[in-house]
This record gives sequence, C-alpha cells and structure tokens, in this order.
Amino acid sequence: MRLLVSILIFILSINFSHAADVVLEVGQTVPVRLGVDIDGNKVLSTDHLGKVLVISFWASWCPPCRKELPVIDNLQRLAGKDNLTVIAINFGEKKRTFRRFTKLLPDANLTFTHDNKGRIGKKDFGVKGIPHMVIVDQSGKIAHIHIGYGDETVGNLANEINALFRKSG
Repeated sequence: MRLLVSILIFILSINFSHAADVVLEVGQTVPVRLGVDIDGNKVLSTDHLGKVLVISFWASWCPPCRKELPVIDNLQRLAGKDNLTVIAINFGEKKRTFRRFTKLLPDANLTFTHDNKGRIGKKDFGVKGIPHMVIVDQSGKIAHIHIGYGDETVGNLANEINALFRKSG
C-alpha cells in the first residue's frame, strides 16, 4: 500500500511540474501580473491597454541585461509614455539589491518592478534565462518574444515597435 501511495504521489508531482511549465507564444494574451514597483504598487498589463508594452526581465548581475536597459530606456524616451510603456522586471533578486540598483538610475524613464524570487517570470511568462523580452501590441496580445541580447537587437526592436505603431494608426 505504501508503495502504491508513493508511486501515486510521484506521478502527481511529475504532472504538476509539467503543468507549471508555461510557454508563451506570439498571439496569446499577455499575463496580467508584472510585479511590484519601487513604491510597492502592483503593476498590471491591463493598465497599459491601448499602448505598446515592452516587458523585459533583467537582473543586476547580468551583463547583457545591463547593456539592454539603456536601449529600452531610450526607446521609452523616443516613443513617449502616451504610446509606449517599458516595464523592466527585476528577476529573482533580493528587494534590497533591486532598490539599490534602481537608485543608480534616477533619470531612467522605465517602470521598474520587482519579481520576488522570479515567480512571475517563471510561472506566468516561462522565463528560463535573461534578458527575456516580451513585446505586446495595443490590444494586449504578444507580438514578439526575444530571449538574450545582441547588437542586432537594437534595430530589430525599433522596427518591431514602429510596425506596431503603424498597425494601430
């Protein structure tokens, strides 16, 4: 009997762990939870409908992430907050580290949020590595997903975002 119970628990844990693996795809509705901002307010994707939304998961210890942050900050500056919202979600770092790092960027136009222990990234967005970026159209549907960062990324991001602006206009 104990063996049967042990086998049943094992099978349920395997099925549960696979059910928790999220794989987002282009065309799906973006998850709602985007973490908590520096002031402790919940940030939701539904609050940004009607705008292009760029969501980037990052960490202070990640060199490609630190290289990407000024690029997406510049996109936010150029497009303006009426057309585009860029949310930079700190992934899996302690709140103290998150706060310390964001204080180093007082002029950033990004909305910084904190994903405590990486739960939102892993469970809602399927993040397995960073940087991980999701670009969302004005209707809340995922338009592009980028994993990693390279020099060609800058031009691609600008083209993808401009195409979304043209699509709605």
